[in-house]
Amino acid sequence: MTLKKKIAISFSIAFSILFGIAMLIIYYASVDFRNDQFRQRLIDKLDYISHYIANTPYFDRESYKTYFQDIEDGLFYEDVIILDKNKKLIFSTVKDKTITWDQSIINRLEHEKHIFYKQDQYEILGKYYLINKQVYYLLVKAQDYSGNEKLDHLAIVLTILFLLSTLLIWLFSYNLILRLLSPLDKLKKDITQINASKLTNPVKYAGNTDEIAVLTQAFNTMLKRLSNAFESQKEFNSSASHELRTPLARMSFQLENLRHQHQLDGDVSHVLDNISKETQHLSEVTNSLMLFSKFDSETLQTTYQEERIDEIIFTAYEKVVKAFPKLQLDFSIKGVADPKLTLFCSAQLIEIAFVNLFKNAALYSYHPEVNVVIHESSTQLKVFVSNRGAALGTNDQKRIFDAFSRGENATETIGSGLGLRIVKRIMDSHRATINYQADLTQSRHTFVLIFKESSE
Repeated sequence: MTLKKKIAISFSIAFSILFGIAMLIIYYASVDFRNDQFRQRLIDKLDYISHYIANTPYFDRESYKTYFQDIEDGLFYEDVIILDKNKKLIFSTVKDKTITWDQSIINRLEHEKHIFYKQDQYEILGKYYLINKQVYYLLVKAQDYSGNEKLDHLAIVLTILFLLSTLLIWLFSYNLILRLLSPLDKLKKDITQINASKLTNPVKYAGNTDEIAVLTQAFNTMLKRLSNAFESQKEFNSSASHELRTPLARMSFQLENLRHQHQLDGDVSHVLDNISKETQHLSEVTNSLMLFSKFDSETLQTTYQEERIDEIIFTAYEKVVKAFPKLQLDFSIKGVADPKLTLFCSAQLIEIAFVNLFKNAALYSYHPEVNVVIHESSTQLKVFVSNRGAALGTNDQKRIFDAFSRGENATETIGSGLGLRIVKRIMDSHRATINYQADLTQSRHTFVLIFKESSE
């Protein structure tokens, strides 16, 4: 999960929780207010009834209706019960049903004076009154239909408001985080475009004091240190390789002269041959190191041109066959009926890649033969380079493109361990790929080079 999503989700969840708590506080505060308001209305009702009792010595339903006809109390399904001091019923507004009450509530009224409680959907208030020196117990039962309806409506409104607010804040927070962190996205984009040839180009940021500006400045500082270290390494490799080439060339020339100008016995000639091979090996290592030191420079990565891959392959084979005259090339083309066989590339670099692959086949094959198959499609061009030789171990297959990595089958063969690494670097510079495939049943090693069609 990206940082933007984490921040947006965390902010949205925090807001949703706080807003939900606020909605609950509003709802339950409204519930308490409705309860208090309705309880006061019941108290007012009983106070009116006490005045009615005080002013009407002989009360009945008709006089009750007459007395309360002008009083608007807003009570629904109202029932009133009046008990005398002996807790016997003396008046009730209940009609057509048995009148019952909770005797324990009446007993409690003697001490608590008033009691409020709920029974199903009804709310009941009981109160103790002393009217004209006579004790009365008054009970009123009613429903707050209007208040409960308002609470239900409030609950629906608050729920809809919560859902809409949550949705809006999630959208708003994500867009806000996107806008606030857009400089970070630009910084990431600029960083991903940096390669070995652009280490001297600092990352630019318009801000001056925020955290991203500090991060950009720290990254540019690190970039400068890496550039200095990289340049020092390239300069050392280039200088060391260049200084070694001249004495190695002289040594090779003097060895050749010594072998041709004097009659040497077999042992001395054998020693000279070994020295010549080692000198040649050192020369190849030096050339590889020099190529590595210049590989990422802009002078070597010249402007690519459209080249024919088959011509590059044959040129590379002609160079390798001079050192390995027994090496045979089996070449074929597959895929579309009318292949173009063209690449937008550096012919020099691609030629070096095939030279190294052909040398690898000549050195480690059972028979000095290499098979090259070109398969072209509308989107890509594949080149299969294969030969038959001793099998590689699992670890050797994983490290086959590492620098100075040599397999167990190369212990008796002179080599630098840089050839396939150079091939991998060349393919990476062309935004192409190379894969290694092993067929243990036929002891076949295959390198698959994949180029994008008209890749630049």
